[in-house]
This record gives sequence, structure tokens and C-alpha cells, in this order.
Amino acid sequence: MKKLTLLICLFVFILGLVTLPHYGINWDTINHLPRGQAYLHYFLTGRKDYNDLPSFQKYYQNPETLRIDADKDISDITKRSYYQNDSVTFETYMKIDGDGHPPISDILSAGFNLILFQKLHLINDVDSYRVYGVLLASLLVGLVFFWTSKIYGKFAGFVAALSLITYPLFFSEMHFNTEKDIPESFYWSLFLFLIWYGVKILKAKWILFSGLVFGLGLGTKFNILFSSLVIAPWFLVLALGKSIEYKKNILNKINAFLKISSNRRFVISLFLVPLVGFVIFLATWPYLWQDFEYGLWRVFNFYKTIGLTVNVNRDFLGPLGANTYPLLWIISTTPPLTLLLSLIGFIFALIKIKSEKDKVSLLILLWLLVPILRVIWPGATIYGGVRQIMEYIPALAILSGLGASFLTRWRYKKVISILILLAFIPVVIRLVQIHPNENVYFNFLTGGLSGAKEKQIPSWGNSFGSAYRQGVVWLNKNAPPNAEADFVYELMPNIPLIWVRPDILFHNSRRSGPLRRGDYAMTLTYDGVINRSYYDKYLEQQVNPVYETQVDGVAILKIWENDTAHTKEGFKNQKLIEDVSVKRLNGMIDIDLKIPAALSYLEAFYNSSITRISSSAYDLVNCQDLKYGVVSISLDGSKEIELGDKLPTGQIAVYGEQPKDGRFVYSFLGERARYIRLKLSPSDACLFNIQSLKVFSLPDVKETK
Repeated sequence: MKKLTLLICLFVFILGLVTLPHYGINWDTINHLPRGQAYLHYFLTGRKDYNDLPSFQKYYQNPETLRIDADKDISDITKRSYYQNDSVTFETYMKIDGDGHPPISDILSAGFNLILFQKLHLINDVDSYRVYGVLLASLLVGLVFFWTSKIYGKFAGFVAALSLITYPLFFSEMHFNTEKDIPESFYWSLFLFLIWYGVKILKAKWILFSGLVFGLGLGTKFNILFSSLVIAPWFLVLALGKSIEYKKNILNKINAFLKISSNRRFVISLFLVPLVGFVIFLATWPYLWQDFEYGLWRVFNFYKTIGLTVNVNRDFLGPLGANTYPLLWIISTTPPLTLLLSLIGFIFALIKIKSEKDKVSLLILLWLLVPILRVIWPGATIYGGVRQIMEYIPALAILSGLGASFLTRWRYKKVISILILLAFIPVVIRLVQIHPNENVYFNFLTGGLSGAKEKQIPSWGNSFGSAYRQGVVWLNKNAPPNAEADFVYELMPNIPLIWVRPDILFHNSRRSGPLRRGDYAMTLTYDGVINRSYYDKYLEQQVNPVYETQVDGVAILKIWENDTAHTKEGFKNQKLIEDVSVKRLNGMIDIDLKIPAALSYLEAFYNSSITRISSSAYDLVNCQDLKYGVVSISLDGSKEIELGDKLPTGQIAVYGEQPKDGRFVYSFLGERARYIRLKLSPSDACLFNIQSLKVFSLPDVKETK
């Protein structure tokens, strides 16, 4: 069985490596990889900066390949990672770290980069970090096969491994969620296995080894602390002898407990587990060395915030205030075959508990339930699906294997076994169809991603950064020479710029809005994005996309070429409104267009050195910078509608924050209005000194939503 386990691990690892270049980086990458490098460099060299390394020289890495495929020879590529930034060093993290997850997996993934990219030049810079996650995921599949086979039989083990590797969220996240949830799922699973096996054979060395794994899990995420709610009830039931043979009298139950507690080395090893884990956690996080009490408080406060106060959705409050969102997500995103088999396995596990000496079925059930129940519990919350509690997935897979094993206990065992295995073929086909966007999968019970969108399931379509790579590949192949590109809303670190063709100027300062300067604007499109910002609304409303990544007919990534040629009919013409009057009084600027019009944008020039004191004279004194401003519109002069983009604003980033240096540009979305009012604070802001103003309309637009 060990050889078969290794073969399964090897197959999953190779599959993960081959498909690794299909996935982008996680949004959180910028928070993890630089930190991992800073700490690793300190541990290896004792240095708190990168002055001992050669300066990073920018190059272009083909984003479609795993190997180093650059616009220069490998020998000319600096042996330094893109994420080893001189502005973000060990000293930086000693000041700002603490409001986030522990760094062990960041450090370990940086180690993979150091070896595979910097030392051996086997794998490109960005993907070399993620080999860590692929390796742990493959080991987890092997562990699930081995453990399930050991307790329920090889067929159950094989089905469990299949259920895990075909679980859409797991398969997708193993490629790019490699600093948090995938490692935590592996360490959680291995920790439980070692505890179970150590208790089963009463060997202290296995328990002590579990302490090491516990430390790796604790140093990745605090989720592993909840494993105590799995182990304690299981161990209590086991120690008190709840099986049939110990039901006769209380003395036998006590004897069962004493059989364990009399093994002194074993008992000591149990108490050493949290101590070993805590030492590893502390030793690998230099930030905590400065002020342990304060640092630990910050970390716990971070987990309290994301677990109890972030994005509480009142639409999913169940009985007693329970949060039903995680259950809905799991039911909606688990392949129906796995859902059915695991349900059967769940019921069968309940039946088996009574007759099992090691109570392993109870352990598996608690393993499944505890991560889910902790985010369902009244007052708890979770966002973005269930990727933050992925440790439930291996348990679900094991129960799926148990369910399959149960079905083969009856007549026609071989036929049923073959049918179960064949039933995974449609699951695999479905994953191939949506590859590499498996983490936006919804099953047919929900109606696929289109059904999730229609039902407005929160976070539908959110790939958490993975889909960006597909957009970059398209951009590299299709953008003309010297093109300009930007994100619609997101932050620049969401893609490594070494993936972008060298002649393309990719920067968020190139957003041009209604000026239509031809910038390529890219964004992930998912629940809530369309109303996120002015630029989102503008592009969705007025410009036809040139590229879309779709799943089930729903776009999860779009690219627009923001020029007149790709502007939608009805929005192409922009007309200067000729007769415009401007009045200024008490910090307000009132603009009268004389007739209602569908607004496009206004452009004004102002004097940045004088301020208007009265309606009849100027006082030559320095005016003030604008601190805050509100733009409102009105159709009839009585009912004002306040617009969402407050001043200063960066709607049209190509001009920078507005107003600026005597110029002010503000964009609209085709709203019909006759009157525009600017309310400025302070009232003597320089913008008050408007010298000339133009307002452009969309003459072909009658109404806008």
C-alpha cells in the first residue's frame, strides 16, 4: 500500500506542476512572499536587508510556461526574486507585522524559490514559490488514500483520494493558495493522523512528531487550534471505553483509561505536543521576539476581527442567529457525487462508532463538523466562500470513500464499484471544461455559476486573483506595440509585472475614462463588482469588452479597450454644451446647463494662487488645498442627487488625483441633469477660483440605469 500511496502522490504532484502555469497569484501574495523572503534571508544570513544580493534587473518572463522563459539568457537573470524588494525588508516587518497570519509557510515557500529558481534555475521565479503548495497537496491526497485504506479498505481509500483531487476548490487552490489554506489543510490532517496512530499503538514518538506538525500548522494559521475540539471529545470517548466491551461496569471504563495513562512516556508526549508546537510558532516569527505579549494580542485581535466582525450577512441568519452561508456554499460547490457518497458515509460512520475500538469514525466526523460549526456558530462569520476552512475537505473525502465502501457491501460488488468509479468521469470532464477556474465551480443543483449569479450567492465568480494570468496572456498576445494597460480598480501587485510584455505600459495611472485614450482595462468580474467604482460602472455601461474569461456563460474576467471604436452605440458621441453659466458663492459652485443633458464629463481650469472673497472683488492671498468636496446634480433645481465619487477623486487616473495643478476633471455616467453643484471644503479652496469650464454630454443617450 505504501508504494501505491507514493504513486498517487507522484501523479498528483506531476499533475499539479504541469497545470501550475495556468493559475495566477492570490490577492494576498504581496502580503506573504516578500515577508517570507525577508525572514528567510535573515535566518540564513543574519542580514536585515538585501545589500548582499545583486540588484534586481527587470526582465520579461513568459507567463505561459513553468520553466524560465525570459527575454534574456538565464545566466543574465539576477539570482534574486522579484519579491525581494529593497523597500520591504526584515526591518520593515519588525515594524508592521502582526496583523495577519503567522509566517512559517511564507518562509517555506520562499525556500522553494531559493532552491528551484535562484540556485538551480529549474522553475521560474513566481511559480517556484507555489511548488510548496503543490507538494503539500499531493502529500495530502496520498495521506487521505493511505489512512482511508487502512481503516476502511483500499477501494474506500481510492474513492476518497478521487473525491479530494476532484474537489474543485481544492484542485484550484492547491496551485495558488499556497501560503495559507492548502498548507493548513495538510498540517491539520497529518496532525490528526499522527495523534490517532500514536494513541492507537501507544507510541510516544508519533505523538512527539505530531507536535512538530502542530507547530507547522500553528505557524501557518491559527485554525489548527480548533483541532483540540476534534481530539478532546474523541480521546475522552476512547479513554472511557464507550465501545461494547467496556459497557459492563464503571471499573472497566476506568481500566481502559488507566491503560493509556499508565504509560508515562506516552502521557508526557501528549503534554509536550502544544509546547513543541508553541516553541516552533515563536521561534519562526521574529516579530514576536520584540514584545511577545503585545504581538500575540495583535494576532489574536486579527483572528477575532475576521472571524466575528467582518461581513456579517444578515440574509443568512438561521435559527438562534446561526450563519447558514457556509452550509449553502458547501452544498452548492461540492460535486453531487461526492456530496451523495459523503452523506452515506456520514450515516454509516455514525453506525460504526459503537463497534470501533479506536473510534476513528468519530474522529473523522468531528474533523468534518468542527471547522464548519465554528463558522456557523451564532456571531461567527466567514467571507469569500469556505476557502478559509478548507480543512473540512479531506474529512469529507474520507467519508465519501466510506460511503462508496458501504454501497459495495451488497450484491454485485464489482459492478457497483465500477459504476462508482465511472461516475467520477463526468466530474473530471466538468473540471476540464472550466479549467483553470475550478474555484468558481457551482454544481448543477445550483445551476452552475450562472445559477449562483442569478440567486445572488455572495462571492459568486470570485477567483481571488487566479484568473488574472489568463488576462495577461491575452494582453501579451493581442495588445499593439507600446500599448497602455491598467486595472479597473485593483492594486498593481495583483500580477507580477515580469509577466507583462516589456513594451506595454501597465500602470493604474493610465485609466482614462471618458477621455478614451485607448488604455486596456482589466478586472475580475464577480458579485458586487459592477457597482464598486466609477470606472467599473463606466466600462460596463459604455464600452464593449475585447476579451472575457467565461464559466457557464458568466464572465469572471474582462478586458476593455477604452477607445471610441469599442464604445457602445449611443455613447460614442460626446458633445460640448455651449451655453453654460457658473455661479460661485459661500464655497459652492453652481453650474446651469440651461437644458437637461446626459452628462459625460466636465473639465475646468482654476487659479491656484488667489481666492474669491466677495462677488465683486478678488483678494490676492493664497487659497487652500481642497480637503473634501461633494458633487450633486439636479434635473429641475429642487431635488439634488449626491454622486458617489467625492472630491478629491481619482476617477480619471491619467490626470492623477483631481483637482490638481489648476485643472479639474470629473466624470459622469450619462445621468440626466440640468444643474451641477460642487460643495467645497474649505470654502476658500483653490477650485473655487474657476476661470474656464467645459461640460460634455452624451447626446445619443436618453436614459441610463
